Amino acid sequence: MFIVTKENIIPYMREHIRDFDDTESVTVTVMGEDPDADEGENDGHINYVFKIVSPVRSYVLKQGLEDPKNLHSGTSVAAYRNEAECDTLKILHYIVPEYVPEVIFQDRENHIFVLEYIENLRAVRFQLIKENQIPNLGMDVGNFLARSSFYTSEFFLDRARFRSMQTQFENTELRQIMEDGIFLDRFGTDLDKEAYHKWERFRQITDDPACQTNRLSLRRTFMTHSDCLIHADFHTSNVFLSDDGLKMLDFEFSFMGPFGYDMGYFTGSLIAAYCAACFKDYPTEQDRQQCKAYLLTTIKMLFESYNRTFIECWNNDAKEEYRNQEGFQNILLKEMLQDSVGYTAITNWCRTTDIWSLPEYKVIENEDARRYAMAMAVLMDHEMILQRNSFETVDDFIDMIIHFENTYVPLLMWDR
Repeated sequence: MFIVTKENIIPYMREHIRDFDDTESVTVTVMGEDPDADEGENDGHINYVFKIVSPVRSYVLKQGLEDPKNLHSGTSVAAYRNEAECDTLKILHYIVPEYVPEVIFQDRENHIFVLEYIENLRAVRFQLIKENQIPNLGMDVGNFLARSSFYTSEFFLDRARFRSMQTQFENTELRQIMEDGIFLDRFGTDLDKEAYHKWERFRQITDDPACQTNRLSLRRTFMTHSDCLIHADFHTSNVFLSDDGLKMLDFEFSFMGPFGYDMGYFTGSLIAAYCAACFKDYPTEQDRQQCKAYLLTTIKMLFESYNRTFIECWNNDAKEEYRNQEGFQNILLKEMLQDSVGYTAITNWCRTTDIWSLPEYKVIENEDARRYAMAMAVLMDHEMILQRNSFETVDDFIDMIIHFENTYVPLLMWDR
């Protein structure tokens, strides 16, 4: 197998990329190793990702290997993830080209693909941490998710193509990481409880039977519903702001999964940012309130944009048997909302209690304030899991968040 290095990448590009021009100076950078790069330009921590910059055109080359860099000993991620990611990028660039970069070349034998390079990428997560509000973030993400999910679903695709995609994008090995790591491994374990060892109330809710029942119900849906092609790791570090709009990257976990999971995962990142905003320092209280209002507005726009776009796609392009079935459409959208809220809670809970603390909490300098923010996130997740089936609209979800904060923040401060 050919292994790409900084030394052999230019001859490789010259051989495989027809318009590659190295007659002038070409710069090769290994992503994740550039100390001057923005935090969110590209993680580059697991995969081998190279940026190739020339005066004529620039590229990103990504290679998936059986031994990913910077993972703990004993961790193995199959190299076939590279092929699945590339195929996903091709499909989604066709459906939503404004949000997904173009694949220029694919080398299946060596688990390599080459993408167009997009200038000035900045991860949405770090922009939000810096209090940089991104206009239309919720609208754009909702539009992307609705179009990508509808046009890879059985509501649009003919049966043979839909079944073929279910087989092609099964991604068994990587989705198992989600099925267990997100839904099982964290909850009720010593690691889960250790994060809040000073707080007795948290230890009590981790073993709540109603919470466990709902969590396993969501896991069952996650494992058995192959509704559409999903990203499956769709947090704010995998959504990037560029000079011409948002770009979605890092699709290596993609598989055919349930409607609502990507919505929930992305919303979980916004909930983490909201809980951090309740406790971290701001120049003024007005700045805090503006940040919180922006995050709630983004959540509302996300769900409303998704519903509006999904209905538009449905009305224009659904197969005949579904075209005028408004009642079924309404049932489906309500189910998506309630499942999304559940996935919001599950993914945020898991990431909040992870041994690698989320960046949203790391910027809170005061240790007690940081602990309060993380505890608030998990308590809110618990409330979401229990209440999700009562939500009729996204406004019900927003109201719950506001009511929860007003009710429980004083209780979180009891041991200050």
